[in-house]
Amino acid sequence: MTTRLTDEQRQAVDRHHGFLEVEAGGRAYVVMSMQVYREMMGVGSEADYRASVAAIQEGLQDVEAGRTRPVDEFFQDLDRKHDVPR
Repeated sequence: MTTRLTDEQRQAVDRHHGFLEVEAGGRAYVVMSMQVYREMMGVGSEADYRASVAAIQEGLQDVEAGRTRPVDEFFQDLDRKHDVPR
């Protein structure tokens, strides 16, 4: 989904160095430039960006479909895999 910013919104993001926190309806949101997002996420190329977005979408689909497991179980498995003492 691509949403267009108003000129006022774009100018506000530019004035805040590409990163703007806004509140609406009691919720906090972040609006940032693509350049800032890519720098934060380490996805410099368009291909890296698209792969990251696809991975996030896949993860959200997994959550919605119930393909998850408790975080404690995950960390126990990770500790066993890497021989981390508890």
